[in-house]
Amino acid sequence: MCEKLFLCAGFLLLAFYGCSEKLPENNNSISNIPVEKTETENRSEITFDFSIELIGDPIDTTGEVWNVKGIDIYTGDSSTPIQQIKHVNTLTPVGGDFSGGFMVEDYNFDGKSDFRLIKLDPKTKEIKFHFWLFDKKENGFVPCFQLDSLPAPQFDYANHFVLSEFETDSSLISDTYKFSNQSLVLEERNVKIFSQQSISIRKYKTEKGQLILVDEKHLTGKWSGGEKEKISSFILNFLQRYKFCQNKLS
Repeated sequence: MCEKLFLCAGFLLLAFYGCSEKLPENNNSISNIPVEKTETENRSEITFDFSIELIGDPIDTTGEVWNVKGIDIYTGDSSTPIQQIKHVNTLTPVGGDFSGGFMVEDYNFDGKSDFRLIKLDPKTKEIKFHFWLFDKKENGFVPCFQLDSLPAPQFDYANHFVLSEFETDSSLISDTYKFSNQSLVLEERNVKIFSQQSISIRKYKTEKGQLILVDEKHLTGKWSGGEKEKISSFILNFLQRYKFCQNKLS
């Protein structure tokens, strides 16, 4: 039988606390353990007028990681959810020594609060996300598969950009997106290609739906392995922050 974890949303969006008021006595809940936002830079100032109940089971006795199977969404003091999201099936950190498995923010910059869940992949130990954005027409939260597909998305709330960076064996690719008519559109791509003797830097911009090369530079001379690590530091920091999650899946 699935258990429930009730997250009570604070108006300042600084933390979400597990509350036991809506839970039967035999259900597991977390009290006095905050589930905090992990993004601290350039956050938007929004309020979250909903309470969230995660439906699922802890994967071990610590209760730090849950197999989340569904999400119930409430408003006010209502005991009946206004929306139920089913078939979620994620491994999500929710408490213990870790905070941040459930996060709220304005992820599409429309002035409405959205939320996301961390999704841990037990095979690759990758950390991904599931996003739900508030849809004014639906008056509820809808999944955003475009954001789900981005590697390590970061959000620039000052300029309304979504940033994503990923590596291949010989290159580092940095993408900049913007929301347009509810869809995520690639605005710019920067590619750094590494070889033994040089670094090539290529800048692309989207014009009429096509990525167009607008600038290219070549830096000659040998470079150290540490140089490549520096330019992808935010990915390394991201993985380090969730190191215990990966250990949980070992």
